[in-house]
Amino acid sequence: MAKDYFLASGRWDNVVLVIDLDTALDPANDGTPKAVVNRLRVTPDIVVDGKTVISSGQPISIAIAPDNKRAYVVNHSGRTKPELAAAFQHGHAGTVTVIDLVKALDPASNDTLAAVAGYIETEGFGPTGFAIAADGKHAVLAHAEREGDEDGGRHLSIVDLATNRVIRRVELAYGKPGFPCPPDPVPHRAPDPKFGCFPDTNGVTISPLGGGTIFGANGGTDDITVMSLQKAIAGEAGAELARIPVQAGGFGISVSPDGKLVAHASRESAQTDIPGNTVSIIDVEKALADPAKAEVARVLVGTDDKATPTRPFVAAFLPDCKRILSTHFRANNIDIIDVAKAIAGGPATIRRVELKTPGGEPSRPRGIAITPDGKYAAITGAPKGKPNSSIVWIVDLASYEVKGRVTEIGNESYMIGAFQAP
Repeated sequence: MAKDYFLASGRWDNVVLVIDLDTALDPANDGTPKAVVNRLRVTPDIVVDGKTVISSGQPISIAIAPDNKRAYVVNHSGRTKPELAAAFQHGHAGTVTVIDLVKALDPASNDTLAAVAGYIETEGFGPTGFAIAADGKHAVLAHAEREGDEDGGRHLSIVDLATNRVIRRVELAYGKPGFPCPPDPVPHRAPDPKFGCFPDTNGVTISPLGGGTIFGANGGTDDITVMSLQKAIAGEAGAELARIPVQAGGFGISVSPDGKLVAHASRESAQTDIPGNTVSIIDVEKALADPAKAEVARVLVGTDDKATPTRPFVAAFLPDCKRILSTHFRANNIDIIDVAKAIAGGPATIRRVELKTPGGEPSRPRGIAITPDGKYAAITGAPKGKPNSSIVWIVDLASYEVKGRVTEIGNESYMIGAFQAP
């Protein structure tokens, strides 16, 4: 029988961590790192001033291949010198590390590069989201930045997963911020009122409908890109089909298992730094036929007060397609949303759960991974701090109770993935 594991990004620790669900569920292990199977290095050594050091990659996003044989880890700063990434975390050339998930479970891989099957050169700066098409042949990769700046991301890349190479760079339209684009100078860091020209796409997801449709959460233009996967692969003009406005720029975006809906978490405005507090539900068929009507629900999350910012980070569908789980960085909680009630326009929050850290710090929840059977969710969080300071919460999706907390999960852990192995 297959066992459930999670693969969590360790960001500033330059590792990803394998977590055994069964061990995490043992009450005796709550608040400990005992469920961590391995800490896998994902960035290579580099030479700095004659000394060999581990490069700073900032692994932030995780995508699991449909066959559970590979994981793809997006390194926001690629192979950067640690001091440069620490000085300014944005605008660095990126990489994607390919992880062999069999080797990821081998004890010999702990604290080594042994599980690394290869690297993908992203051919861009500040890579963020990575989504794999249903057939496992191609992936879409987002770049949120340009060289040296937090703003300036204006393309999505198509990756051939047989060769692990970028085969297309698809340029996106400028936004419509009310001033000429591009601005001069391009904003160096957020917040800046001159954000709004470049999409700065963060998360991406792919629906199989429409022959494959890409949705991108645009952190710079406060909207969602709708793109034809087939046109993007072929390099045809007009691949970007539409933009759908949302409350604020997002990071986490997901598609329902049946491909019919997309959930977008409105994180914050890059112009003002004001956090959002809603999750938008997008109808995929309407996005293709009449984008102006595609947002079928906008749900207040993390609070009952419309004036309270909660900074939603990720919104993820459960396998039943009937519920969405959302994380709220500012509110330190999660919501479970009834999709049908949300679309009907009524109260849709099934349960709101406060996440607590063993030491009493704010939980700052970010990433979400859900087991294939829909029984459990793993949620990353805890404030940025020292090495091994992040936490993963295991939530029972029947009772909505926290059943375990796994500690020492990198530093500022972002996204997380779920996989199974014999």
